[in-house]
Amino acid sequence: MISDILINIVRFFLLIFLQVLVLDQLEISGPVNGYFNAYLYILFILMLPVNINKLFLLFLSFITGLTIDLFTGTPGMHASASLVIAFLRPSFLHVIAPREGYESTVRLTMQGMGGSTFLVYAGVMTFVHHLSLLLIEAFNFLNFFDLLLRVLTCSVFTMVLIVMSQILSQRSKGGAES
Repeated sequence: MISDILINIVRFFLLIFLQVLVLDQLEISGPVNGYFNAYLYILFILMLPVNINKLFLLFLSFITGLTIDLFTGTPGMHASASLVIAFLRPSFLHVIAPREGYESTVRLTMQGMGGSTFLVYAGVMTFVHHLSLLLIEAFNFLNFFDLLLRVLTCSVFTMVLIVMSQILSQRSKGGAES
């Protein structure tokens, strides 16, 4: 129990650090600017325990998004988008759960859920987060197809990083056990 708490604390700081000091500093200039932004910090919300209290999930998601907002100067945008996926996460996990449901000890990772189930879970949550975030940023539907293209490209870019992080964490755990 205490080790799970420590793992989540380390994961929080690591993902915030990566988001603020690495991913937010990448600048792609030209006509594709704004189409390849990765928001890897949502992995913290996605990997929280399956049996976490819903109010605590909302609180942690709000704190995560607010922390990103403080570092990026986006007043409440990331907090709002993080709350959206935190609110939808329990229902969506229930929809994609096996018939007998998830055990309380299952880890919401590629290894714990299975590759295809994790990809569906992370993909849908990433798309919903990015759609919420970019809709709040745009605050209109005038360039709907451009907005949708941005959501799709940012979601794909984020999913590539999420999958890479899952593969790297599996390898590091596998290498440590050998």
